[in-house]
Amino acid sequence: MNSTVKSIQLETVGMGIIFYSPHNASHIEEGDDYLSVHYTNVPDVRRHVRAGSIVGFCTGTPGTFRLRVQRGQPAMCSEQHEFSLELPFRCIGGKVCFRDLYDLMEWNAECSSEQTLLLRDGAYKVMVRSNTPPSGVLGDKQLIDFYFQRVEELPDIPHQGSPYLCP
Repeated sequence: MNSTVKSIQLETVGMGIIFYSPHNASHIEEGDDYLSVHYTNVPDVRRHVRAGSIVGFCTGTPGTFRLRVQRGQPAMCSEQHEFSLELPFRCIGGKVCFRDLYDLMEWNAECSSEQTLLLRDGAYKVMVRSNTPPSGVLGDKQLIDFYFQRVEELPDIPHQGSPYLCP
């Protein structure tokens, strides 16, 4: 059985969410527009995601997202969710930050403790699950479940393009 490790409310202006260990973003200079230069075209995004370094996915809309972060596997099959995605992640330094994709446009290394999770170093398969919120509007206090399952090696991602959670 899984228990929620952390609940995070994340306001996004961009069309996606990123998560990373600060060590994996330490090469980004303060104020840099990393998004335009290194995280816009599909090969660059896939390189980051495959390495489990700065892992991003498209939510399909900006909005208010309620992230429920857990360890282990989901109790329900992915078929019981409208939206399902599996991503690799490498935790280095025991910390994971969850941020708006557009934070990469004018980088600030500071990550609020409310958006930070402490996690054991290592490789993870991250299962991301969500449904359309009760309002019927994506991004309207939409709940997104993250399940961090520790694995021996980073899993490969089956996505041809950039990862999309919601269409």
